[in-house]
Amino acid sequence: MSGLPRRLQDLIDEVVEATGLELPDRHDVARELAAHFEDGLAAGRSEEELVERFGDPVEAAREIARARRRRAHGTRTHDGRWWMSVGEWWQQARQSVRALARAPGFSALVILTLALGVGANTAVFTVLDAVLLAPLPYAEPDRLVRMYEADREDPGSLGFVRSPVMAAARGWTEVFDSAASLYTYRETGADLTDGEQPRRINVLRVSAGYFETLGIPPLMGRTFRENETTGPGEAIGRDPLTRVVILGHGLWREQFGEDPDIVGRTVRMDGESWEVVGVMPAGFEEPFGPPADAWIPQDLRSGGYNSWGNFYLSSVARLRDGVTIEAAQARIDALFAGLAESVGEGDSRWRPRIVPLHDDVVGDTRRAMLLLLAGAAGLVLLSACVNVANLVFARGLGRARDAALRSALGSGRLRLMAGTLVESAVLATAGGLLGVLLGWFGVRTLLAVAPDALPLVTTPELSLRVFGFALGVSALALLVFGLAPALRTASVAPGDALRHGERGSTGGGRLRAVRDGLVVVQVAAGLVLLTGAGLLTRSFLSLQDVALGVESEGVLSFEVHLPAARYPEGIDRHRFHDIFQRRVAELPGVEAAGAVSWLPVNGRYHSWGVAWAPGGAELNDDNARWENSDIRVIHGDYFAALGVDLRSGAEPEALDPDGEPVVWVNETFARQVFDGEQPVGQRVWAGNRLRTVAGVVEDIPFDTRGATSRKLYIPHAQFADNRNWALIQTVAVRGDMAAVREEIRGVLASMDAQLVLYKPTPFAAVLAGGRARDRFATLLMGAFATLALILTLVGTYGVLAHAVAGRRREIGIRMALGADHQSVRGMVLRYATRLMIPGVVFGLLAAWYGSRWMEGLLFRIGTLDPVVYGATVTLVVAACLLAGWVPARRATRVDPARALAAE
Repeated sequence: MSGLPRRLQDLIDEVVEATGLELPDRHDVARELAAHFEDGLAAGRSEEELVERFGDPVEAAREIARARRRRAHGTRTHDGRWWMSVGEWWQQARQSVRALARAPGFSALVILTLALGVGANTAVFTVLDAVLLAPLPYAEPDRLVRMYEADREDPGSLGFVRSPVMAAARGWTEVFDSAASLYTYRETGADLTDGEQPRRINVLRVSAGYFETLGIPPLMGRTFRENETTGPGEAIGRDPLTRVVILGHGLWREQFGEDPDIVGRTVRMDGESWEVVGVMPAGFEEPFGPPADAWIPQDLRSGGYNSWGNFYLSSVARLRDGVTIEAAQARIDALFAGLAESVGEGDSRWRPRIVPLHDDVVGDTRRAMLLLLAGAAGLVLLSACVNVANLVFARGLGRARDAALRSALGSGRLRLMAGTLVESAVLATAGGLLGVLLGWFGVRTLLAVAPDALPLVTTPELSLRVFGFALGVSALALLVFGLAPALRTASVAPGDALRHGERGSTGGGRLRAVRDGLVVVQVAAGLVLLTGAGLLTRSFLSLQDVALGVESEGVLSFEVHLPAARYPEGIDRHRFHDIFQRRVAELPGVEAAGAVSWLPVNGRYHSWGVAWAPGGAELNDDNARWENSDIRVIHGDYFAALGVDLRSGAEPEALDPDGEPVVWVNETFARQVFDGEQPVGQRVWAGNRLRTVAGVVEDIPFDTRGATSRKLYIPHAQFADNRNWALIQTVAVRGDMAAVREEIRGVLASMDAQLVLYKPTPFAAVLAGGRARDRFATLLMGAFATLALILTLVGTYGVLAHAVAGRRREIGIRMALGADHQSVRGMVLRYATRLMIPGVVFGLLAAWYGSRWMEGLLFRIGTLDPVVYGATVTLVVAACLLAGWVPARRATRVDPARALAAE
């Protein structure tokens, strides 16, 4: 006791004297109090703090005496009660806040660690809630279904619906309350010329009953009437029966200043007058495709392009109340069989099939990706909680002597637990609130990094459900890292703790096992996340290596829509594109200019029936073989602009618009159809006429994973009369793309000031959009894995550092007996290895089991890829050994004399 400051020594003497105990007891009390003060000073507490925490010495002495008598007689007083009043809890909370403020490093580390775990989970749950959990924002969304037509031999091959099937479905009232169709085959636009400058808007064609089926009434005006989508005559052209339009709320606000008298007005779209009949409310989101700025009627009259052979419509329907999906599908099968038989389509291979609208919007792959990321976020939270638990354990052990003294003074178990529980609650609340803030910024970042990766009909927001989730996560974390230390504090043996404290032990074998087990869990969780991130990264890198057959860098793509009112004939449209592309090609910095009806690597489009004669025979009705093939309409130097190689035959610029109808085919078509024969010169029926193959071009995949199909390229010069084709311009640029874009805008304005240069986008960005989902999953999983690895590193280091600190006396004895630095370091590293090996084993097993959920997200890589597993294990082992190296080096610096003297 001679080493204590004078002030504390005087306090001990005053307490001992006031107890009135006999000499042996006085000696025991003095020794226990001195050990308590020594530990407090060693932990960094000031003399003032220790005196303040001790309280009135005379009263303390009396409490010690009473406590010793109570222990001797087995009695308990009111001060040792198990319950606490509200005021006492509040006082405890204030004391806990002050205690945490006196340990800013510990508090900040715990709060930040917990915030990272809660933030990661809040961000993922917010997106998960918007995409998977929240109901679609329509009336009674569980009754909404989407109808497809599927191959009866392959029910999973869901395709567009034919107009006659849709017309019949609207009459199946025993199944549907209502049904409607819409055109999502391709995004449709119109040039809105009301205002200072023309504006390109996204227009969706829908049938009467569409908004009623979704259960969303207009904000103003009305929706479409039956006679505006059906009636006498055939659907020959692409124009609607009547020129009426419903405006979206955003367009009404931005373009018309929320004019309350907009209903009944006419607006100019594509050079035609359209009557505004309604305005939709704010927040209305389309469940299909990109958001619409306006809606126009879909012509559903029979005949013409609404034939039994044209699959081009999408459909949404509302089931009758109480009708299940299974019962509805069975009744639809029976109704359709009767319909097909009556019109001579009984042998058709296609049948209607319905799926829940919510499932259709989300998709199986996106659902699997989100659930995978939710599991990853949960592992991050587990790692964070393990880290915090170890920190709180260490703090609790450092305060064991203080708890023992309070127990000796008569405090009950609840009082002993209260301090630790309240501190944990304060930390959990602070960490949870910061985690919610980080989670919200995380959601904004996720949507900015990959805006096209998720089907967001419902906007992610911090709803009450998200707040409830964050609160639940924080409460769970409180239980995980607060309850166990609190129970440990309450079970402290006063005599042992006051005599020995933490010196010479690490808190007992049971506590060591708990802390070691937590590290094993953390290592396993980190390995699982690293394995998942590694698999997704290798998969994403494999995607980058896919040969797409096109030049993506230095290519600008954009659309120019030609309104039928000003360009009514095919020759007018062809002449415009011809002159426009020639003038663009003459601009400085432009190497080639062309156009296509659908950009590569953006999915399949216009899969039409194509006929040919096997064996190179002359094609006729008897020997024609029909198969679906993808059709593309091209103009100008399209192949040159995208760097598509011509394998054989003539270049498109050599085309005679008035000559023999021709077509270019890809290598897959040439191989599958002509089977080794020379394709050039062969005849095929495509695009409603017999055409001669003019050339063969290399395969271009229709998706980012390299999938190819039979493909034909029809020149726009010989196909412009078929319809008003929406061509996407492709311009190969050398130099400043932004400057060239503005030059092109000037060329367009000089030719027709009412036309809009729409969606000018580098083609590389278009291709990147096709990889948005894979990039999103890879980046997020990589971030989670990095965070988990850091937490594992910190957690393992903390446990080993604490173990070394607790074994200073043992290490001092070993070194005094001749142990060298290498053997001491080996002892610590072997301890690290004992924690690491079971963590790696359990982590590998969990990674193997969990990787099965990733199969649909991986490309050209197996779920048991040895490279990924080998690299992951190596990284985790290196991290654990690194975490153990610093404490191992610190152990070799223990001074044997000081370590032994300290005991």
